[in-house]
Amino acid sequence: MPQGEGEVRVAFRRSFYLAFADGRYACIGDASLGHGPLNALVDGFQVAAVGTRVTLSVAARWTPPTLPPNPVIDIGALQYAARGRVPQEGLGGLVIGAHNSLSGHAQPALDALERWLIGNALDDDAQMLIGLGPGLTPSGDDYLGGMLIALHAFERRAQAQGLWRWLEPRLKRTSAISAAHVTAAAAGEGHEALHACLVALCDRSADWTRTLGQVANVGHVSGWDALAGIAAVAKLS
Repeated sequence: MPQGEGEVRVAFRRSFYLAFADGRYACIGDASLGHGPLNALVDGFQVAAVGTRVTLSVAARWTPPTLPPNPVIDIGALQYAARGRVPQEGLGGLVIGAHNSLSGHAQPALDALERWLIGNALDDDAQMLIGLGPGLTPSGDDYLGGMLIALHAFERRAQAQGLWRWLEPRLKRTSAISAAHVTAAAAGEGHEALHACLVALCDRSADWTRTLGQVANVGHVSGWDALAGIAAVAKLS
């Protein structure tokens, strides 16, 4: 996250995004926003108007937890806990194999990524996910970000780097803010709720009710979209 003066580009009820001269972004908000690679949490948060100049100074750094060595991944526990919780919108339903019009449209891209995960070349069909869906961070971008985070976490860094090399030059297809989140994911960094899911996947006594509640609070359906990308990697790890 950069320091110095940035310009407010987008403002919401509990956060706003600053754009900096070097092209990077920061999301300023209150504690309910949660920790993440772009998030700066402040006390006494007040929304700033679009176009306002705001200075970001030194802040305490948050670091996500690491996974235990040689983890045993329990994807079944996640799928069981997610029943009745997945949103109807976005790509979150893929966690339990449920489909909607968006995932049906994205099926060629999803199939291409699954083939790539097991060792095949990455087909051009995968490009369909980039910028796919409504919102500040489209569902397709969040899904790809979840995949990148999971590949890092599960020690498949060579694949993470390969996916990023393919993805980076194509990010102009999506918004700059969404691209900033995907760029963070390429370094293995995501919202704390997603890292909590990664830890829970390796813990047979995990409290999935609490963890999925955290996921539901990330964006509109962004948390679930990214979790679907994590689950796609976890199933084949």
